[in-house]
Amino acid sequence: MSIIQKIRDKAAVLLTTMIAISLIGFLVQDAFVGKGGSMFDGQATTAGSINGKDVELADFSKKVNMVEQNYRSQGMQTNEMMTQTIVENVWNSYVQEEMINGEAAKLGLAVTPKELGAVLFSDDAPQEFKQMFADKATGLYDVNAARNWFTNVKKSSKPEDALNIEEQLIKPIGINLLSQKYTSLITQGSYVPKWMLEKMAADNASFASISFVGVPYTTIADSTVKVSDSEISDYVAKHKDEFKQEHVKSIAYVSFNANATPQDSARVYNQLNELKASFYAAPDAKSFVTRNNTSLPFFDGFALKSKLQMGARDTIISLPVGSVAGPYLDGGSYVIAKKIQSKSLPDSVKCRHILVGIVDPQTGQQRRSDSAAKKSIDSIYAVIKSGGNFGALAAALSDDQGSKAKGGEYDFSSVDMNLAKEFADFIFNKPKGSMEVVKTEFGYHIIEVLNQKNFEEAYKVAYLAKPIVASEETDAIASSAATQFVGSSRDQKSFDETVAKMKINKLTADNIKELDYSAGPLSSRAIVKWIFENKTGAVSEPFDLKDQYVVAMVTNEIKEGVQPATVARVLVEPTLRNKKKAEMVAQKAGAEKNLDKLAALLGGTTGRTDTVRFADPFVPNLGSETKVIGAAFNKKNLSNTSDVIDGQNGVFYIKVNQVGALPSSTIDFVGQKKALESQMKQFAGYSTMESLKKSMKIVDKRRDAGY
Repeated sequence: MSIIQKIRDKAAVLLTTMIAISLIGFLVQDAFVGKGGSMFDGQATTAGSINGKDVELADFSKKVNMVEQNYRSQGMQTNEMMTQTIVENVWNSYVQEEMINGEAAKLGLAVTPKELGAVLFSDDAPQEFKQMFADKATGLYDVNAARNWFTNVKKSSKPEDALNIEEQLIKPIGINLLSQKYTSLITQGSYVPKWMLEKMAADNASFASISFVGVPYTTIADSTVKVSDSEISDYVAKHKDEFKQEHVKSIAYVSFNANATPQDSARVYNQLNELKASFYAAPDAKSFVTRNNTSLPFFDGFALKSKLQMGARDTIISLPVGSVAGPYLDGGSYVIAKKIQSKSLPDSVKCRHILVGIVDPQTGQQRRSDSAAKKSIDSIYAVIKSGGNFGALAAALSDDQGSKAKGGEYDFSSVDMNLAKEFADFIFNKPKGSMEVVKTEFGYHIIEVLNQKNFEEAYKVAYLAKPIVASEETDAIASSAATQFVGSSRDQKSFDETVAKMKINKLTADNIKELDYSAGPLSSRAIVKWIFENKTGAVSEPFDLKDQYVVAMVTNEIKEGVQPATVARVLVEPTLRNKKKAEMVAQKAGAEKNLDKLAALLGGTTGRTDTVRFADPFVPNLGSETKVIGAAFNKKNLSNTSDVIDGQNGVFYIKVNQVGALPSSTIDFVGQKKALESQMKQFAGYSTMESLKKSMKIVDKRRDAGY
C-alpha cells in the first residue's frame, strides 16, 4: 500500500531531511574555510586528483555523508566498516566518472534526458529505486508512483532535493549508460572467422600416442638446490607486471580480553531475577520495561504462535496471562518476558479502504486541514452506508494511488511491519464485515474487512532484556594490563621481552594497505591510520576495540613498486628451483636419447599413453602437464626423443609414436561462433575498462584528508 507503508511513503521526506542536515553542516564548515586564522588552516583541501583534476575534499565528504544518510534513512546502521566501504565506493565513482567522461568527450558520446527517463522509469531502473516504489499487492515496480515522486521532487523549492536526485540517481545512471555506449564500440568489433573455427575443431579432434620417461622433482632434495636473492630479483625484473607491490606494512600485536566474564553474566542474570517480582506486579508493562531500559523495545501488538522464535518460546506460550518467564538467555542478553494478553488472530486479511489524506507522503506538504479531511471522509462514509459503491468511490476519491485502481483492495500478512498501527489493529482485530472510519498519521481512512484466514493463537508479550556486557571492573583490568604492557615496551626488543615476561601470545598481521579498514582480524580504521603514521619499530598506546585492548608494533614496511626478493621468494623460489633441477637432469642425461636407458640413468619411470588429446588440460598417467601436451604435437618429436621438458611436477622426455584425428562429428559452427564472440565481447568490455583505469594518473590523498 503506497500510502500506508511507512518506509516507502516517508522515504523521500526522510531522505531530503537528512541530506539537508548534512549540507548545512558542510555549509557551516565552508564558512570557516578561507578566512584568516581559520581553525581549518593547514588541513588537506583535496582527497586526491584524477588525471590532474582535483577531488575537492568538501565535495567528497559531502557525497560520503549523503550516502551514509541514505543508509540511515532506510533503517540501516553505519559502522566503521560500512563507512569505509562507502568511502571506497564514492572514490571509485569519481574515478569511473572521470574515466568515462574523458573518453566519451573524445568520441562525442552523450546521454540524453530521454535515454535517462527510459531507464529510470522501466525495469532497468536501479533496484533500490524499484523497491522504493514496489506495488504492495503485486511486488512489481510501480512506474507511475515513481514518475509522480520524481516530478514532485523536481518541483521542490528545496535545493537539496534536486542535488540528491542528481548525485544518487541521474549521475550514476548517466555514467552507466555512457560506459555501455563506449564499451559497445569496442565489443561490437568482436569477430571469429570460419577458418579459426575449423582450425579449433581440427585441433580439438587431434590425439597423439607417446612414450615417455618421467623424473619427479621430488627425487632431488630441495636442500641441494640453492636459489639466491639476485636470481629471484632477476626473475622478478623480467616479470614486473606479475610482481607489482602496493605500499604495505606489517605489525605484531598483543590483545587483552575485555569481554564479559562469568561474573558479569551472573550480575546481569541476578539483576533481572530481582526485577521479576516487580515486573509481575507492574500494571503497565510498557512503562516498566521502558523505565528499566530494556534493549528490546516494547511492541504494542500481537505475534502469532507460529511466528514466535525466541529460545523460551514454549515456556512463554504455556504461561498464564500476567505471568513472567525467565531470566533466559537470548543471544547475548538475558531476558524476562511477561505475557500480557492472548487472542485468536488471522494470519492474513483481505480489506479495502478509501483514504482522504492530510499530508502528501512524497513531499511532506499538507494537502488539507484535519477538519476538512474529517468532513470529507464522513461524507463519503455516509454515501457508502446509504448504498454507494465502495470500489467506485475509492477509484474516484481515494488519495492512495497504490490501491484506487483496484477499488481500494489489499491483501496483508500479519508479518507486514510496514502498516500504520491503527490500520493494522483494525483489520486484524475487528471481525470480517467490519467497516469504520480510522485515523492514521496519513489521514482518515474508511476501512472494510472483506476476509480473514488461518486463525491461530497470538500473544502480546513484553520483554525486559539486558545485554551481557563487561563490567567497569572487567574493562579496567584489561585496560590496566594493556597500559602496563605499553609502559615496558617502547621498541621491538622490549616489546618481545615483555611478551615473554607476561607470558602472552604475540600475534601478527601482514600486508596491511593504507586505506584498509582492518589490520588482519582487527577491525579498526584507527589502528590502520596509526600504522601508516609511524615507522618500523614504533609501539602504540592501547587501542580500545570494545571487546579487547590491543597494543601494536610496526614490524615491516614495503614501499610501492616491484616486490623485493624477500617477498617474491615464496612464489618464485619453487619455479627457479625446479628449473635448476631440470638443468641438473639434462646435464646428467647428456646426449642419451634412448628412453629405457634414460630411465635407468636418471632413476625415472617409463610409460606409454595413446590418448593425449590436444584439447584436454592433462595427460593420462601424468596429470596436468601442458608442456608435454605441446611437445606431443610437435612434428620434430615424431619417432624422435624430445629435448628435456621441465614440466609442472617433474622432468620429462617423450617420443611421439603417432599423431591422428578422431572421426569428426557434425559441428554447429554458427552456435560456436556466437558463443566465442559473446566470450570475446565480455572479455573486451572488462579489459577495456581495466586498461583505461591503468592509463589514468590517480593520486590518492584520502589518508592525508582523514579517511
